[in-house]
Amino acid sequence: MKLRALGLAAALVVLAAGAAFFLRHTLPLPLAESAEPPACGVHKDWLVRSDPLLAPVRPMDCSTITQTPPEFTWPPLEGKFTYTLTLTGPDGKAESRTTDRNWLVWDHVLAPGKYSWQMQSTYDKEVTQPRTFTIAPGAVPFVLPSPDEIVKRARSTPHPRTWPPGDASPVAAFHGERRNGFAAMAGEADDKRHLPVQEEPHSGSKDSNYNDTVDEQKRTLAVALAYVGTHDPKYGADAARRLLAQAGWSTTGPIAFAQNDMASRNVAWTLALGYDWLYDYLSAEQKQKILEAIRVRTRDMYDEYVATNEIARYPYDSHGNLTLTITAAIAALTAGDLPEADQWLKGAGQMAIVWTSPWGGADGGFGNGTAQAQWDTGTNLPVWYVLKNATGIDLAKKEWVRNYSRYLAYFLPPDTPSGLFGDGQEQHLSEIWARVGKAYTAFAPSPLGLWYAGALEGEDPSRLELLLAPRLKEQRVPIPKGTENGAVFPSIGWAAMHSDLADPKRTSVYFRSSPYGSYNHSHADQNSFVVNDHGKRLAIASGYYDNFRTPHWTQWYKQTRASNAITFDGGKGEGPDGRQFTGEIVHFETHPAYDIVTGRAEKAYDGALTRAERTMVYVRPNFIVVHDSLAAPAAHTWEWNIHALNRMNKLSDRKVALVNGDARMCVEMLSSPDVGFTQTDRFTAPPEPSSMQKAEPAQWHGTFAARSASRTAEFVVLMRVGSDCTDSVAASATVNGDSISVQVDGRTIAELPPRR
Repeated sequence: MKLRALGLAAALVVLAAGAAFFLRHTLPLPLAESAEPPACGVHKDWLVRSDPLLAPVRPMDCSTITQTPPEFTWPPLEGKFTYTLTLTGPDGKAESRTTDRNWLVWDHVLAPGKYSWQMQSTYDKEVTQPRTFTIAPGAVPFVLPSPDEIVKRARSTPHPRTWPPGDASPVAAFHGERRNGFAAMAGEADDKRHLPVQEEPHSGSKDSNYNDTVDEQKRTLAVALAYVGTHDPKYGADAARRLLAQAGWSTTGPIAFAQNDMASRNVAWTLALGYDWLYDYLSAEQKQKILEAIRVRTRDMYDEYVATNEIARYPYDSHGNLTLTITAAIAALTAGDLPEADQWLKGAGQMAIVWTSPWGGADGGFGNGTAQAQWDTGTNLPVWYVLKNATGIDLAKKEWVRNYSRYLAYFLPPDTPSGLFGDGQEQHLSEIWARVGKAYTAFAPSPLGLWYAGALEGEDPSRLELLLAPRLKEQRVPIPKGTENGAVFPSIGWAAMHSDLADPKRTSVYFRSSPYGSYNHSHADQNSFVVNDHGKRLAIASGYYDNFRTPHWTQWYKQTRASNAITFDGGKGEGPDGRQFTGEIVHFETHPAYDIVTGRAEKAYDGALTRAERTMVYVRPNFIVVHDSLAAPAAHTWEWNIHALNRMNKLSDRKVALVNGDARMCVEMLSSPDVGFTQTDRFTAPPEPSSMQKAEPAQWHGTFAARSASRTAEFVVLMRVGSDCTDSVAASATVNGDSISVQVDGRTIAELPPRR
């Protein structure tokens, strides 16, 4: 076999022991003013807290920001205190602001340069150590209006407030570029106009009740939008009867907010949108009934999350975070019509922008899994449309929203076979990917986003996210010149390494070592990897998302043993359900010929290991080297796990082949303890049958397990994409002093230190 690598000079990867680490794209730098500057992010003050679920300190210390001003957040103290934030600019001048919340919106643009900020509370007057950030040249201005101004703007915007007037309105596109999608939606509304309104949900199942509200929401909003696009009274009458029926549903029964928060929120959101769209059709009496139902359900949402500041204290709540943004949008739609709405908007408007997504930082990452990212974004997009049109707040200027296109492009590239790293990771959600990707790009266009959206196919054009998106001329554009094939997202601890991002038949290598740990929809998969090739899954994260906290979810899907990661002593691994079980990407480089990523995951193993370091080197287009360095206080039998859709072909205890159609990969243990390879297609707990009562296809779980226990271990594994291991390639790893050298057919492709 001939090497497909780019030759020795280009492919040689040297990672010297003790080399200075850096993260490309994040630009963290040590302080320069002090003779002994503290390390970035290393502080000893009251902002450093032991509870990982409390709000984070933002901006991140030593970060470079491309939004001006940044938003400030911090973990609050227990009790009612006020906080004073003092900001010192590049010119040495200081400004202070005081708040009783644990977040603060700066009220003017900050010029490019380096800033430091400190906090003081009324608890004991202790002043925190300074933290720094840099506003980059060309940073995008994003100054939020005051709460009073937000309310004023909403009240002065005529209904419908969901979209702008005139040619910019997406409604104008219903008879233009979106006519096919609108016709499909109106046709579906026609088909269902004869159906009775959904009976009030009363099942003993929260999921069933929520799904009923979703089904009726789709019917209601489809017919309401059909009225908007045609002004045909038959659509107005059907939409009105559906809105009034939902307004009559009990606010204290099975879909009360206290009983089923998502179902109640869904009803309130449906009523608010329908009220706005049918404003010129509904009678005063009908409006009043709808507004009263909105008032009760939204009040509960506001009281739970906004009035208490609870979602800002503990932002990592996937239900609560969406509830916050929807509360702000409902308030914007009803301000001036409901007396309480003005107060809701004052309380929730800025807060919803600050906490748009707690699942990532300025790099645009989303650390709660790609499936949840798309589901959340699909829910949020109509909210973002409302906030932009009703209040003038354009979230497309927010740094995280702008950079989200990079996250989508690198982790859900066109023609990818599945998602990544979290609940739903195994699902092929091509319609959602295309729908959300195109709607998001219309809202926040960028050169990379335009390429990405143009390469996606299969969306349902009749869905609201697309029909109501800002008008954008559809076009297929090439990937921007200079786009790198590898990328790291430090805020979430994910890295992507592609043979060619623009090629739908690309090889893709993904790595996770995340500060989000295994919390919520994330899994116990720190220092794990996934490999895809030719649009097919090869080295997979195994299991199925049969539902939240099912036996399969708990006993297999979330567990380390389900991923391509390190376990020991019969499948023991990382903490399976907590944000404290973290990893960290400590090194990343991307080059035309190769990428390197290193993760540390000792914290994830909750004290069981003192060293859990994995380095992956991807030599384009087909070589992947994995180096694990492990240590523990006690001796363990170490396990190197690999998972596949099909039974692996075992050539020996040190070499196996993964094959999925025309995609294949040879996995060879070059250096390791004495191991034996076994595989099974059994889960520790099987997934529950799907709604179609069909058993999920089997998956195969392979383990290279050490035959004897030891306190330390080193694994060096070569994975050759495109090979089924039947070729005559000779591969080896040799120790050269303090480094490990990997050779293929006598040529060195990588050199790695055994450990630091």
